[in-house]
Amino acid sequence: MVLNKNPENYFAEVEQVAFGTGVLVDGLDFSADKLLQGRTFSYSDTQRYRVGPNYLQLPINAPKKHIATNQRDGQMEYHVDQGKGQNPHVNYEPSILGGLKEANQDGKDHRPFVEGEVKREAIDRPNNFGQAGETYRRFNDWEREELIKNLVNTLATCQKDIQDQMIENFTKADPDYGKRVADGLKAFKQEEPSGPIGSTGAAQAVNEAINKSTPSDPY
Repeated sequence: MVLNKNPENYFAEVEQVAFGTGVLVDGLDFSADKLLQGRTFSYSDTQRYRVGPNYLQLPINAPKKHIATNQRDGQMEYHVDQGKGQNPHVNYEPSILGGLKEANQDGKDHRPFVEGEVKREAIDRPNNFGQAGETYRRFNDWEREELIKNLVNTLATCQKDIQDQMIENFTKADPDYGKRVADGLKAFKQEEPSGPIGSTGAAQAVNEAINKSTPSDPY
């Protein structure tokens, strides 16, 4: 930022400017100040509410160099950041359907010495599915049946590689979880024309609503 002139348009260059400690360039990092770290989360949310979800696309707030992110959509979206060869329907990673992949880091993370090193590092024993498995095992039988039914109805309209990936995730959480979803998909028979995802029984629901409905009282 170069402070070499006064604003020409007060609203565009002052009212819409959105400062936030969470918007950093490579090479800068946060200090150990707890108040600063708390504000790092809240400031950006404040700007999204005050200015709009895409406030970083406004000229006064936009970076001078191109950056690649997975951020997409929202009010006042006027630029879609899409990479070369990227699946336009995928804005998350990791994905088996051609989404963006995080770039390799060229530099090293800042690691201040505070009675030892403070650094970002993957743990030796990751437990990415433990909490999901514990939650599944805490469910009552009827809750598990409802969960499996909803998942099967939703996944039944997906292509097989997506179904296989989801079954693998469920199995890692709990073997019974994955097995019941897999068995449910094998047993699934599509008797009605398919509707939107998750609405495989839409026609039956409509007929049931018609049969159970009653005329409303006149005004």
